[in-house]
Amino acid sequence: MTATPARWEAPEVVDPPTFDGVRRFYDRLRDVTGLRTSGWMALAFGLGSLVVGLVFGWLEYTVVGVLAVVTVGLCLLFTLGRPSLEVGLRLAGRSVVVGDPARGGLLVRNSAARRHWGSRLDLPVGPVSTSFSLPSLTSGEVSHNTFRIPTDRRGLITVGPAQTVQGDPFSLAGRSTTWTEALELYVHPRTVALPGRQTGFVHDLEGHASSHISSADMNFHALRPYVAGDDRRHVHWRSTARAGELMVRQFEESRMSRVVVALDTGRGSYLDEAEFELGVSCAASVVLQTLYSESPLAVLTTHDTLVTVTPARSLDELSLVEQTTRGGIADLVHTTIRRESSSSVAVCVTGSSATLSDLRRACSRFDVDTRVVGIRVADGAEMRARSAGNVTVLQVGSLDDLPRAMRKAMQ
Repeated sequence: MTATPARWEAPEVVDPPTFDGVRRFYDRLRDVTGLRTSGWMALAFGLGSLVVGLVFGWLEYTVVGVLAVVTVGLCLLFTLGRPSLEVGLRLAGRSVVVGDPARGGLLVRNSAARRHWGSRLDLPVGPVSTSFSLPSLTSGEVSHNTFRIPTDRRGLITVGPAQTVQGDPFSLAGRSTTWTEALELYVHPRTVALPGRQTGFVHDLEGHASSHISSADMNFHALRPYVAGDDRRHVHWRSTARAGELMVRQFEESRMSRVVVALDTGRGSYLDEAEFELGVSCAASVVLQTLYSESPLAVLTTHDTLVTVTPARSLDELSLVEQTTRGGIADLVHTTIRRESSSSVAVCVTGSSATLSDLRRACSRFDVDTRVVGIRVADGAEMRARSAGNVTVLQVGSLDDLPRAMRKAMQ
């Protein structure tokens, strides 16, 4: 009888101990007592000095320990109680154009029956924090505070939440209370108005007929029997009387030109940050003009596809666009062709690292049925426009040159 070999089992892997429990206990203790890290250190130093002084009979250590413990106790008195306030945070709007002034308001009302003896109110505004000194407020008294929001950079600024801080002058103890939610302010890129429909920037604004059949459109195609759900406004009554059954009209579906706006976000494509901001502004101007013309639109960057439901949402998306490591006009055109191969109008925006010849060579990879406009932004450069076949390349030195350049491109 042979013995069955013992089955080998891998030893159980034990996760190393973590300090999450200790950290949570410390956070809870700090919330209850109000002592900060410096306060705990002062208390430990005072108790240690007091123990050493009492054990060895050293009067100096005893005095230092008593003073330290008493000081921590006095600092804790500053954190007693909780203010009864009503705090309102308001912004002038949800968005602003870069460089335009933006302000907000902070309203504080003492809702308690007793006097509020004053405190500090902290309000984060983007990466910095603004502090307001609340004065002494009687019951029901209101304090109005205004603040300025920096809008020198395009992006998203988070304002709030507003917090009151009760603490001592030595920062040994403190307790904060959150009163409001955080609000968001979008700083949109600058834009200019571009030539509208009469210039032919967007082709086939009335739509062109396709082989697809629609139940409601402009181009009549044929008649067919009525089915449940058809709009009775399209019933052809003469044919109905002749055929003895309800007959409805069929239409050829009309399609509008689909426009794609592609923005090169490669860091190496632009000379500096100002040139990249000029490229974003040019792309945003084209996006707005297309949306106002009610044409189908897609907005791409080197990496992402942006949401373009409304003009405001499109500008919100463009406010968050940042430069990336990978980029270049060749990569941008390749991505655009792969994602939006059915577009009839393509606008590609890049920086001064690519020459006009490079831009024209890359844009020529589009289908011959696609109208292509390549925009090379070069801060301070002379405006230029060159056309070859279905490709037009533009050089724009400032945002104010863009309307004139687009007008020349569509001549």
